[in-house]
Amino acid sequence: MVAENNTVLDTAAFDLTCALQPVRRAWRKAAAEVVQDADITPSLAAVLLMLYRIGPSVQQKILALEVGINAAALVRMLDKGEALGLLARTDMPEDRRSKAICLLPEGEKLAVKMEDKLLVLRRRLFENIPPDQIRTAVQVLRSLEEKSQAVLNQERS
Repeated sequence: MVAENNTVLDTAAFDLTCALQPVRRAWRKAAAEVVQDADITPSLAAVLLMLYRIGPSVQQKILALEVGINAAALVRMLDKGEALGLLARTDMPEDRRSKAICLLPEGEKLAVKMEDKLLVLRRRLFENIPPDQIRTAVQVLRSLEEKSQAVLNQERS
C-alpha cells in the first residue's frame, strides 16, 4: 500500500515539475503580447511591474530576487529604465553601497497601464477555474519553492 501511494505521489510530482517550465514560458509569452505596446522589452516590463507591486522603494538585490534575474541582468534593465525616465536608483541611507530603486511618475503610469491589461488577461485565462483551485495551486507552488530553497540551503551548508 505504501509503495502504491509513493508511486501515485511520484507520478503526480513528476507531472507537476514537468509542467512548470512550459507553463512559465506560455505565461511569459502571453503577458509579453499584452504589454508589447508599452514599447519596452518584456524584461524591463517585468522590472517595472515588480517595482509597482512592491513599491515605493525597493532594494536592488531584493528586486533582482523577486524578478528572478541575476544582478548583472538587472543592472542592464535598470540602466534602460533610467535612460527612458521610468525609474531611478538612489543610495540606501544605511548602506551607500546598496541601491534603492523607485518608479518615476512615467514608470508608474506605464506600470498601471500594463497591470490593467494583465488583469484582463488573468481574468480570461482563469475564468473557468474556481478560486479555491487557484488558491490551492498557489499554496502548492509556494510550498515547492520553500522546500526547494531549504534543500539548496542544506546542500550549501
